[in-house]
Amino acid sequence: MGSLQTEEGPRVLYIDAFDSFANNITGLLEQRLGAQVTLVHTDNATIDRNFLEVLGAVDGVVVGPGPGHPANPKDVGFINKLWALEDSHLLPVLGICLGFQSLCLAHGAEVVRLQRPRHGIVTKISHRREGIFSGLVGLEATQYHSLHADIGGVVDGDAVSWEPTSRCPALRPLAWDEGDVLNGPILMSAQHTSKPFTGVQFHPESICTTAAGAELITNWWAEARDWLFRQGRSASKVSISRWLPLTGNGENSSAGTCGVSHLAQELRAIVGPGDVALCWERYSAPRHLTPTALLDALGYHGEEVIVLDSQGNGAGRYDILGLVVPEKTMKVTYSVSDRTLRYGSGAGRKCSQRLESIDEIWPMLQESLDLHAPCNETDENTLPQDIPFWGGFLGYISYEAGLETIDVEPHTSSRVPDINFAFVHRSIVFDRATSQVYVQSLLPQDMDWVLATGNTIATAQGASPPPDSCHMSSLLAEATTKRPSAESYRSKIRECQKYLHSGDSYELCLTDSSTIALPSNSDPWSWYLDLRKRNPAPHGAYMHLSGVHVLSSSPERFLRWTREGVCEFRPIKGTVKKGSGAKQVTRAEAEAILWTDKEKAENLMIVDLIRHDLAGAVGAANVWVSQLMKVEEFATVWHLVSVIQGKLGGAGGKNKGASGIDVLKRSLPPGSMTGAPKKRSCEMLSRIEGGPRGVYSGVLGYLDVGGGGDFSVIIRTAVRSAEEAGTGKGEIWRVGAGGAITVQSDEEGEFLEMETKASSVLDALFGDVKKA
Repeated sequence: MGSLQTEEGPRVLYIDAFDSFANNITGLLEQRLGAQVTLVHTDNATIDRNFLEVLGAVDGVVVGPGPGHPANPKDVGFINKLWALEDSHLLPVLGICLGFQSLCLAHGAEVVRLQRPRHGIVTKISHRREGIFSGLVGLEATQYHSLHADIGGVVDGDAVSWEPTSRCPALRPLAWDEGDVLNGPILMSAQHTSKPFTGVQFHPESICTTAAGAELITNWWAEARDWLFRQGRSASKVSISRWLPLTGNGENSSAGTCGVSHLAQELRAIVGPGDVALCWERYSAPRHLTPTALLDALGYHGEEVIVLDSQGNGAGRYDILGLVVPEKTMKVTYSVSDRTLRYGSGAGRKCSQRLESIDEIWPMLQESLDLHAPCNETDENTLPQDIPFWGGFLGYISYEAGLETIDVEPHTSSRVPDINFAFVHRSIVFDRATSQVYVQSLLPQDMDWVLATGNTIATAQGASPPPDSCHMSSLLAEATTKRPSAESYRSKIRECQKYLHSGDSYELCLTDSSTIALPSNSDPWSWYLDLRKRNPAPHGAYMHLSGVHVLSSSPERFLRWTREGVCEFRPIKGTVKKGSGAKQVTRAEAEAILWTDKEKAENLMIVDLIRHDLAGAVGAANVWVSQLMKVEEFATVWHLVSVIQGKLGGAGGKNKGASGIDVLKRSLPPGSMTGAPKKRSCEMLSRIEGGPRGVYSGVLGYLDVGGGGDFSVIIRTAVRSAEEAGTGKGEIWRVGAGGAITVQSDEEGEFLEMETKASSVLDALFGDVKKA
């Protein structure tokens, strides 16, 4: 069936049980049916109190997936009211996953655990082309469930019933999964025999569900419309919005508050009145000149600086040096522990502001960028359009800051700021594709610095001078490392498995931390030079800012958006170490390992989660997957990589004129470091891990005054804070590592994966350090 064309489209109430795929489903409803979808959560007290009036304002209801059990009121909220409606208030309802289980439970089914949960598994669905399956061919669908509805429809071990059973006489089975040897046949769909209630266990919106899944949605509405016509029922003219709070949805996040203007004005005062102009020059890079060598030539050894460094990796094109200028560069920090924003450009210009929540920060950043958009005689051709950064904010957002964006209570004992940015006026950008170096400044009358830097480029040596190996060796001789024990980590894996089997999560990205204690203060720059040499990655970084050192060799892009409004995520799930010599793993061997059900399921779950996050900002119609689970080669490993893209401010977007910052804030913390559903998974991980992750698992990158942005996921990274250095007792470095735990995970394999990831940094930086 094709899409239903109506003048306005049906009004659909979508009930979200705090899942991480809801925006994919609502997008499918909008695109297939032209539906006007209103999303509410299961704990919405106003909807609960005015339930019948709300239902009277819509044509149908879709009850979505979510974590937990349908018998738990905390998990389903007011959903069960639907199944108890009087005939006069009935309306079409489609239940998906948890919504389907709730429908079945209310009509006599038992909802019990599967012997092996099915998370990210794609299977063939058996049906008789009846009801919502009418005309469907070749339906393969993604499943995300630990529980299943048992209606007593399986006889003699594996034969299934297509008729109502004695246990559930009001439910007619419509579809089964008959291909699971361990679990046996699993009910995939059922329809009420007399009421307009239908449900499916699988996910029609998943990227790996075949096109028949979308056709099923069209079929559901065709049946629902026919039922409404036969009943002579139509939705009232009352708008459902009267029962919804004003949330600001659909408005650009850059709308200001009083705090916005103060931070922006302080920043704008640095460059003075008048239009902001970008001073810049382009130079040919001497052969073999590296960004680290140029920094050494500029005398930035030990100074505050931020380097986004492709580390010579072929997958990276640009290197960005963000220079911190004393008394000019404004540093901006935020801590979740006291919800205080602090900013200043020098000893005499420091400000602090207590915020209600982290949500107040994003419009401050956006307005600051907007006020610094270069206006080079209003001619965009006088700007270096070939490079992605002209100046702006450089720094990181911690994992705990991300937790606050999704209303998960973070651990508050982190030793570092949770947002740590510098507004960079002076920067240098290497374009490796063209061997050009761009020197640029947003400061007024700063051309002398640009030209002087150009002279330094012309005379700089090709590589950084070697570090003091004797000093480093003496430090390492007395250093000790503390790493997670095998039993401790395996115990945490078992805790994760309990939640996965109970239906509370599909995937949990478990992490742990190693510490390296040095007897005296080290030279972080020297450590970084070793890291970029031994473990090069396309999204490396060195950051020394506000008392924090970050040394990163991340292989994973989190989010990039261009000035033209195209945004991109590149999640990595699935890793194989390349090895060397006769034991080196070939591409074919890596593909054979990574194209297993376990690895594909991990990647698929994160792809669907990111589609949801991105659709929440730009609308599902403006989201597409341009690469699904492709094996890519890195310096020391093979990874399974997907690419999800979207268009900012596109037609049908939920937020008209949505910016890259809107996408950024809606996507934190990175889905590849949380699991799904994101909120419930993060809550459980917080309990299991027992402490803050800090910088690790956050994101690091830039916000460009020209409108672009680019952030990596902070993995394969070592972090040192000022609180743990300079005290006379040496210093402590922290290295996080982990992996995605699924029901298919093996304890030993997961521990070894975590160890391998941690070792890629520990060995590169600190070599053979003795264990505590």
